[in-house]
Amino acid sequence: MRFLTLGLMSFITAGAFAQSVGVKDIPAGEDTTIKIEKGNKSENTYEITTSTEAVEGEPAPLLKEARANWKTACKEWKKDVKDLNKDNQIISMSCGSMKCSTTAMETTCTSEGKSKIKVKVK
Repeated sequence: MRFLTLGLMSFITAGAFAQSVGVKDIPAGEDTTIKIEKGNKSENTYEITTSTEAVEGEPAPLLKEARANWKTACKEWKKDVKDLNKDNQIISMSCGSMKCSTTAMETTCTSEGKSKIKVKVK
């Protein structure tokens, strides 16, 4: 019985030592706080920015061509936004609704592109 109790106590004590942390070179004469956190925490802070920009296709004599030019301009705008924000995260991006107008026998389609981006501040 005595050996069983002794063995059990040494097992419990060994478990307690496995969770202890050695702290060296910290003066104990002053008030000291030691904080231990589990996991990998990042101290980066982020800010969400919203921007708008005009998306305009090349003028064309026919409405169908003007719409195709606007779609090309929309793709280029999205590519430019992605290229400028490689380190940041794009939350949303939209070219908006296309509006076409004809002036001097040429049709131009335009819209207002909106983007929402998560930018690292620190």
